[in-house]
Amino acid sequence: MQPELILYAESTWVSPWVFHAMVALEEKRLPYELVLPPLPLPAELRSELCAKAVLPKVPVLVHGTLWLTESLAISEYLAETFRAPDYPRLFPADLGERARARQIMSWLRTSLGALRAERPTTSVFSRQSVAPLTEAGQEDAAELVRVATAVVPANATQMFADWSIADADLVLALMRLVANQDPVPEPLVRYARAQWDRPSVKRYLGHASNRP
Repeated sequence: MQPELILYAESTWVSPWVFHAMVALEEKRLPYELVLPPLPLPAELRSELCAKAVLPKVPVLVHGTLWLTESLAISEYLAETFRAPDYPRLFPADLGERARARQIMSWLRTSLGALRAERPTTSVFSRQSVAPLTEAGQEDAAELVRVATAVVPANATQMFADWSIADADLVLALMRLVANQDPVPEPLVRYARAQWDRPSVKRYLGHASNRP
């Protein structure tokens, strides 16, 4: 049987948003077809995405006639369409925890600009060398550590009692530091390593390590 879901990713395997979408699909245990267009997107595909998905970018989730971009929209759609208990959860059942998960994911997408620039995902997924952090980068790193320490319980390997998609976003942010041997408190290193070892994450990393 053909999978009913299609994920448009990208051939360089360095997008944090593709990472989020693929981890969500893997954690939901949903079969999907993977399409790997090159970047920048070819003009014909951009036109198709403008017409069908509104925004011409990856990741793109295709489900029937729905073409959807933006990683948070994709994971929200998967969570609501393929609901617990028939499928594993992506977001906490508790409303307060669910709101906290969304808060952290939104913050990670709109903050830490210097850290994201100085520790790009290429330094995590392909170990591209980087220079020492600037003062602005160090300030962002300190803020990331502060926030992560506040939301990850001491000696825990996930933010809440059950895993959530927010863990995937937070671990990738922390790995910008851990993978580059920047200072990170040991409890957060253990959290990051445990998250990095999840089968869903390793599935993405396997693709990234085998890219041409």
